[in-house]
Amino acid sequence: MTEPVAGLEAITDDSRWDGLLAEMPNAHFLQSSAWLRFKAAYGWTAQRYRITGSAGELGYAAVLTRRLGRTFTVAYVPRGPLLLQPRPDSLVESLARLEPLARRQRWLMLKVDPELWDADVHWARASLQARDWRPGEAVQFRNTVQLPLTGTEDDLLAAMKPKTRYNVRLAMRRGVSVRPLDAGELHLAFDLYRQTALRDGFIVRPRSYYEHLWRSLMDAGMGVVLAAELDGQLLALLVAVAYGHNCWYFHGASGEEGRSHMPTYLLQWEAMRWGRARGCSTYDLWGAPESPDDPDDDMAGVLRFKLGFGGQFRDGLGAWDYAPSPLLYRLYGLVSKAALTLGRAHRRRTQQRE
Repeated sequence: MTEPVAGLEAITDDSRWDGLLAEMPNAHFLQSSAWLRFKAAYGWTAQRYRITGSAGELGYAAVLTRRLGRTFTVAYVPRGPLLLQPRPDSLVESLARLEPLARRQRWLMLKVDPELWDADVHWARASLQARDWRPGEAVQFRNTVQLPLTGTEDDLLAAMKPKTRYNVRLAMRRGVSVRPLDAGELHLAFDLYRQTALRDGFIVRPRSYYEHLWRSLMDAGMGVVLAAELDGQLLALLVAVAYGHNCWYFHGASGEEGRSHMPTYLLQWEAMRWGRARGCSTYDLWGAPESPDDPDDDMAGVLRFKLGFGGQFRDGLGAWDYAPSPLLYRLYGLVSKAALTLGRAHRRRTQQRE
């Protein structure tokens, strides 16, 4: 059994963990007990820690680990560690507590992507580099768009760009309605999500994965699947998640029919209202391009849509890796890159035959 690491207190009780995190302004649902239980069904193991330093409590980190074959184990702190005080000393001390854990448990790498934005990115990047962490392959989007849910509903509408506000009201005038789906209707959500994936060219997992995920969030009281309908026809859907003080637009899908009725605009508005009713103070639209000023980026249109709701582009820190054995880490990176290249070539050949 691995010896305890100084400054890391293991927390095994779900209620205690979620109670501690829910009070933090930067709590993220990817650190929640519900998310960790869901990931456990797909080969991940979770370890949860309260991090303390020389001046007391620093923050929290839920670490997901997974075996790669018989030899390697990788570890990931999704959207963490969560720092009570986002400062250089807090980050450095938190890293100093997590690094011995990676060495003692002989992980190939430990990946983190803390919720640090804009001006904080500069000192965070310098702190990570000083401790021999290196930029890693992203798991989540580095950047995002966020907006406050404080104030009245009229305030939220007034903060939107005129065209966005017009489209929200247009959907209402045309009779588009929004309702939450129940667990027995999640197959409808997946069917539309798969259609969207095929149209827009992003990877989609099996139906069982998404139905399990959405049901897990719903059962935990954290998630809702909102459906936009007109005359009984499903036009679009949105999955929203609330945890602590924050709400996220997690998944979305839309069909070809009824797009002129602007159902996706009304869905975002209803998701904002849902989060606000739950006491959330921030709405995160989950993902933005690397640069907000690149008109040729594949996500440029998505960014315009999200900014229309009155949000602010947030420049994130991104993912960083710590490798106890830099040589093994480099070798693994080369093998992974070669395997990815071969996989892409195989898919191209398969598509050509089809």
